[in-house]
Amino acid sequence: MNPGEERSERWQPLVVEFETSPSSGLFRVDERLRVEELTLESDDKASSARVAVRLDDQFDAAAARNRYLPDCRLLIRTNEPDAADRTMLFEGHPPLTEAEWDGRPGRVKDRCTFTAEHVYGRLSRDQRCWIYARRMRNGKIEDGLAADESAWQHASVLITALPCIFNLDGVGNCAPDPIVVEGPDGSARSIHIFSQDGDPNARRWTFLNALRYLYWFYQIPEGPVGEGNIFTATDAYVDYDPDGETTRVPDSELLRRLVDAPDSLTLEATNLVEALALMAAGCGIHVTAETINNEGRAASRMRIWAEVDGTIRTLPLAWGGRYPDGSARFEASAMSAAEVYSANVIERATIGWDHRQVVNAPVVLGGVKHYEMTLPLVPGWEPETNLDNVAEEDRQAAKDLALTPDTVEQLGEDAELFAWFRHYHKWGSEFEQYKNVSRLWVLNEDGRFDGATYNRNAPFDDYQVFDFSTVATPAVTTAGAWTRRVRKLMNTITVTEDGEEFGVYVEVSFDSGSTWSQPQGSVRVRFDPTGIYFNALNPTEITPPGIPPEEQNMWYAIIDQTFRVRVTALIESDDRLVVRHTPDDSETPTLWTTSRVVYKPSHYSFESREGTTDVLADVNPGATDIGIDGTEAAGLLGDRIASNEQDGRVVVAPTVPWLETTIQVGDRLTGLRGRGLSFESRVSRRSGGPCVRGKRYRLYDDRLETELLLEFTELPT
Repeated sequence: MNPGEERSERWQPLVVEFETSPSSGLFRVDERLRVEELTLESDDKASSARVAVRLDDQFDAAAARNRYLPDCRLLIRTNEPDAADRTMLFEGHPPLTEAEWDGRPGRVKDRCTFTAEHVYGRLSRDQRCWIYARRMRNGKIEDGLAADESAWQHASVLITALPCIFNLDGVGNCAPDPIVVEGPDGSARSIHIFSQDGDPNARRWTFLNALRYLYWFYQIPEGPVGEGNIFTATDAYVDYDPDGETTRVPDSELLRRLVDAPDSLTLEATNLVEALALMAAGCGIHVTAETINNEGRAASRMRIWAEVDGTIRTLPLAWGGRYPDGSARFEASAMSAAEVYSANVIERATIGWDHRQVVNAPVVLGGVKHYEMTLPLVPGWEPETNLDNVAEEDRQAAKDLALTPDTVEQLGEDAELFAWFRHYHKWGSEFEQYKNVSRLWVLNEDGRFDGATYNRNAPFDDYQVFDFSTVATPAVTTAGAWTRRVRKLMNTITVTEDGEEFGVYVEVSFDSGSTWSQPQGSVRVRFDPTGIYFNALNPTEITPPGIPPEEQNMWYAIIDQTFRVRVTALIESDDRLVVRHTPDDSETPTLWTTSRVVYKPSHYSFESREGTTDVLADVNPGATDIGIDGTEAAGLLGDRIASNEQDGRVVVAPTVPWLETTIQVGDRLTGLRGRGLSFESRVSRRSGGPCVRGKRYRLYDDRLETELLLEFTELPT
């Protein structure tokens, strides 16, 4: 018999069983309870039921409140005689009871209902289900593994000092070796745990291993929701390394999405329900807590699924009205109710074609573009007597005023008697007033160092705002194109052949730029103003390689007008990585250009040394991994958004006139057969139409109906 025929002929109300006392595990059918509405949900929403209580003179709302305690469970099921044949629909608790009464003439009402929440909701409140910190191995466990691996392979501890963030800033913090624990059936199960941030041996988390980690450590061991397919569906890919695997391709959309690597997936201070929903949204899957019949008893379990994997279904609906010759397209007058239902799975539906949310020209905004370049610096102090603007014939006398390190050591405390020492040596009593002299070198990209104040001897006799076009091609910037603002000097992207970083690479010249070397001693990078600061005790300590201060040093070279400073660093431009998608006229239903901005500065970066003056350009000239260009990846995201959203949405709300359990949450519906109506748009046809994200059962005095809650699932961005 057709399921529709059977259910339409054999309509019966749902049965509610209520626990005799909290946690007793004993249930009794309660004739006072009648289900009015039952809604099955997914992801961050727990399923719920509205149940009416039959009141009488011996059982009022106060008695109902005392009987239906929020700690007692209730079950909602069908009423087949054989327990194994029953459909278990719901298992939950009644946290909300409401009583209504009205004594006005003609409006007399005495009513009591309670709203039950699925047991899945308990995972959002139980202390054991709140997520903070991270599970790791401490030193004791590491030592134990080295001594006896089998005795310690299951061990981990909660490190509360470190937050639960998977792949912070996209860098892996998953320990390469999982712990091995024992599942409920006694089988060995691998669960990955955290490593510390910055661990060179760490690997990147996949969503799959993050899911297993969350459920294993934060579910309630004794229930109320079993693991379902969380582990069985993912066991085969628990060792999948997103940075090392190239040949293994998962055979389902669920696994293809789960083996992706999250980027800064932050679940600190969330509960398990929130965490699973955030994780699922991040990779584009869904989590459903469903109640099933387990050997005649209700049991709740988890189910993870991806909408593209769902069963594709078409709902039959006979075409009403008449043909041009007057004959009925579907003649129901002589049919029984069962025959009518066999040709019409749904009794009614509302369908709308919505073009209000079309996005055919998405714009993806990545991070600000950065360029590695070599920048000349200028003195950041006001001209000083006997250092700047010294005539050639007076330069030796000016040099003689300076105290070299050996001289300072010889003078001892008497060095303080010399003005040069008091002003320019770090131990001098008046050093604070002169601390920038010879030491601070700036880029002057914001123009705060004006010529009227800072102009001095050549080549520093014409202070201007630094123009980046002097060290970059027109592909990077043109004259005056960048705003005059402070820009931070950041570590170079170029590294040595051994992989060592240069940091902010500072060089000095004592011969007007003919030869360059890295300065001796400490150099501090300045942010505001942008530049560098020589942190030496004595400025005469800074000398060419192998030359004593008495012969040549920074102070002497400044007097001789031959000292130069340059820095090679990564610096922020005025442009952001922006990728715009051009509408596809063959796909979009409207000629209007409709945009949506997707802001992903941390996901799509741009760092380059192309098109700039860069003294490190010849380091690793053949390397292909110097720099980052997220343009292509951002373009792919724009393509995905347009592919998913550039056509109109078909909004459908079909209702089935019986308890529909054949169509499952996760199935896809393509349309109404017989009406020639498609639930698909041109774009959604690729994935099989809207997905059943939930179901709502409504009970009336003489009938029961199932509303299918459909939704187009957006691709994660």
